[in-house]
This record gives sequence, C-alpha cells and structure tokens, in this order.
Amino acid sequence: MINFKNRKLLFSTILITFTILLILPSCSKPSSEERIIINEEVSFDYNLEFNDIAIMNSDSLYYELTFDMIGMEFIDMSIEIDDILYNSFKIVDIDSSSQVLGGYIPLNDNNMNIKVSFIDKGIVIADQYHAVPLRRNIEVLTFSNNISSKYFDSLFDKNKFVNNNNIIYDKFKKYDFTKTEVIILNDLDMLSEKMIVELQKFLLNEGYIFVVMNKNIKDNNELSYSLGYPQVKAIRGSSRNQFFSVTDQEFLNEYSFLSKNLVNQSQLYRYFELRDNEEEFSKIMISTNDPLLLEKEVLGGKIFFLTTKIDPNWSNKSFNLVLNDILNRVFFQRLLTDES
Repeated sequence: MINFKNRKLLFSTILITFTILLILPSCSKPSSEERIIINEEVSFDYNLEFNDIAIMNSDSLYYELTFDMIGMEFIDMSIEIDDILYNSFKIVDIDSSSQVLGGYIPLNDNNMNIKVSFIDKGIVIADQYHAVPLRRNIEVLTFSNNISSKYFDSLFDKNKFVNNNNIIYDKFKKYDFTKTEVIILNDLDMLSEKMIVELQKFLLNEGYIFVVMNKNIKDNNELSYSLGYPQVKAIRGSSRNQFFSVTDQEFLNEYSFLSKNLVNQSQLYRYFELRDNEEEFSKIMISTNDPLLLEKEVLGGKIFFLTTKIDPNWSNKSFNLVLNDILNRVFFQRLLTDES
C-alpha cells in the first residue's frame, strides 16, 4: 500500500520524467535559427572591370569590383602586375549585400599583365587575368575645311599617346598616308578623286577613318559608293527647345566607366537622318532609334561616322565630353588591332 508521501514522490517522479522527455527532442535538434546558419551556403560572387580607355590620358588604370559575400566574414584580395605582388588587402563583409569597391593600378609603358586573386583561408577560390596593351604614340592626321579645328587641338593636347597633325584640306594636293594609322575627316564638304583613291589605299592597309559629317547632303551621298558613307535623308531637329537623348550600346561601357553618366546627360539638338537602315553598323543610338555612331568595315579597314556635328547648335557640352571618349575608344581599338 502506497502512503500519501510515496504517492506524492511518485507523482513528482512521473512529472519530472515527462518534462525531460518533452525537453530532450528540442535539445537534440537545432533551433530554426541554428538550422538556417547550418544550411546557409558560403559564396563569393563578383564582377571585376577595368577602365581601359584611361591608358590614353592617365598614369593609372581604374578598376571597379562589384561583389556579394554570403556566409563569409572576409576574403583576401591580391593584385599582381607582371607576376610581382603590387597590393593585397582584406574585403570585409558588412551586410552580405552587393557592394562596390574601386581602386587604381599604376601604368607603365610596357604590355602589362594584371592578375587579381581572391583568397579564402589561404586557398585561392577565384582569379582573373587582364592584359593592358602597350602604350605608344598613334599617328593621326586631321583634315579640316579651311581652319584648324580648335576642338581637336585642345583634345589631342591632353592625350599622351596621340601624335596629331592638323591639316587644312587641299583638293589639289596628293597626300601620303604611309605612316598614318587614323585619319579624321572633320566637316569636309567634298573630297577629290585623288583623295578618295588615297583613302581607299589607306583602308586596304587596315587604316581607321573617323568622319565628322558635313551638312552638304548631296556631297556626302556621292561618297556612299566609294567610301561607304551613309546616305543622308534630311537634317532633323531645329533648336535647343527640342533635344534627343543618347543610348550607348556597349561601345563605350565595355572599356570606359566615365561615359556612363555623361551619356545620360548628353543632348542632341540636330542630327543627320539616314535613308537606309544602318542598325547593323550602329554603336551608339539616338532616342529616335536613329544611329549616332556607325562603325563599318570597308576594304579591310574601318570607318566611323558621326551623324551630328561638333557645334553648340547641334549638341551640348556633355556630348562633347562623350565624344572625347568615343575617339579614345577608336584609338584604343587601334592599339588592340595592332597587337592581334
């Protein structure tokens, strides 16, 4: 027979045992918060880009790293130039969201090979190589109608690698382009047969021509068969009260960061509307879906056509800065072509 005291002891024992059985499963399994931590994946996603056009007028190369770290407190980043360690530092994760980090790498006059590595606990988990072309002078001839363009004078004074010679075009003169790599035809209203033949020879030797078109539509159209000039239908736009925006199609963004904001700020008041659809050659567009910059392969060389003019009545100051990058992109492409 169990007395009261034994019953009370038994009830207490059963109650304690039952409580323990309830607690044990929760102790043996991680909480919901713990399970999230245990199952969370560890990752480091990144996108590393270099502002290569900077080699045209700068002593350093800007890079931009966009990264997203998950489940990692930090990661080491190292930069090597031609197999020699230049810099190393820790990237610290703050909130596991996408972040942007930028920096500068000094340039030299040789072909540079850059290696960027990401290291976690002594192990390289990702690396990326980047080659910078040889910095050298590019021989340029700029032909203008009757006066030397102040725009190109000021532009090339700042450029360390463009050796430019401004020439007043003479239709009776024969020119030699043997040592020339890029020719700029700035607002010329006509070209002689002699000049056309020399330009065709220049293209056959893989030369580059940049054309700032003239508003003489008839003369421009006559060059469509010999030099691939686009056929102009009309001049669109009338005043600053109406302007058109600009859209880059990765022509600049592929190698330049500086133009991203400038392109959005650029305004065109007038431009040449073309007769034919030249979309396949277009590198930069106007908001009307007309091309602003065409890049054509002609006779083995390349011709770039700008469908507006360097004139405050045709575009604003932001576009003039974008045009600097457009020309630098052409020169940079010239460097890459010579190395291939």
